[in-house]
Amino acid sequence: MTKMLSYRPQSQVKMPLISVVIPVYNTEKYLSKCLDSIVNQRVNDIEIICVNDGSSDGSLSILREYAERDPRIVILDQENQGQAIARNAGLRISKGKYVSFVDSDDWIEPSLYELSLYFLENERTELVIFDVNICEDSTTHSNRSMAKYFKMKFHGNVRIDGDVILKSAVSPWNKIYLRDIISKYEISFSERLLYEDNSFHWKYMLQARNAYFLEEKLYNYRIRKNSIMHRTKSKLSRVEDHFLVCLDIFNYMKKYDLLEKYGKAIPFFFEHCLGVVLANTNDPLKSAEMAQSTWSKINMPSNLDIIHALENKDYDYLVKWISYSPMEKIFSLKNRYGKRTLAIFGCQIPIS
Repeated sequence: MTKMLSYRPQSQVKMPLISVVIPVYNTEKYLSKCLDSIVNQRVNDIEIICVNDGSSDGSLSILREYAERDPRIVILDQENQGQAIARNAGLRISKGKYVSFVDSDDWIEPSLYELSLYFLENERTELVIFDVNICEDSTTHSNRSMAKYFKMKFHGNVRIDGDVILKSAVSPWNKIYLRDIISKYEISFSERLLYEDNSFHWKYMLQARNAYFLEEKLYNYRIRKNSIMHRTKSKLSRVEDHFLVCLDIFNYMKKYDLLEKYGKAIPFFFEHCLGVVLANTNDPLKSAEMAQSTWSKINMPSNLDIIHALENKDYDYLVKWISYSPMEKIFSLKNRYGKRTLAIFGCQIPIS
């Protein structure tokens, strides 16, 4: 059950330009820094929607203290239901023209909304994506990988296509969205599946026409062992949800008649999902069988070697595929299904 703890009558509220949605769960150590970075933005015309997701520490008390001092802050209090439900709860009551998400253990730079609004209003873009600072121990392999993942692959105002969707980070907090697009096209975070950021990311970018990529590092992402994203045991127990997320995106494309325009990206995304699953599953064969079962419901034409293996129920190849070197996946000569083929960047070229 969700309760509104801080409410301002609609007649007394100017329509905000930006709605900032913050899911909060046991982050009392970091919450003040997060909130300070938002209330002190150079843009004042914002509403700050804090969704307390059943915190058992002092997070709710901190939220109340800030709400008493700043009338822009609204607090929703709910039983612990997870980040997706918390974000959706905030979205439902948001009133801003634009929507931003911030995690409660992170913080943002003072110019984030000022710069984003400039490009949203002057470049007629439907999405702004900005660079990220990876905070804490930057020497770890994990942090280097994260920095590489968030590094900008595009610059300036870019027309969105399948390549842009595939190469952009899926996290919602390094972006500013148009609320009208979210509402019109029924975009929300999946409450049934893990890895819900993928679904939200794809559905929004499928509907948006263009995105502006800002090279400035405006969001500070804190990596910590107890954060939601790093509760690996619980997430890995449902790692196969990656397949269901892909199926969900495929069905969304069908619903909005987007397969002709974007369908070619689906096999590449499924290949990515399969790689993540097989690298983390405790039962590779079971995961491979689930991948095949899910792909049979999608069944899109593709020259990717991994898709051929799915279609032929070649579970032995699927299980071994994750251990192949990057060079083997990109360029190799194979004798598969009775034909000699040259594999280049995962695509099969018959040579005999």
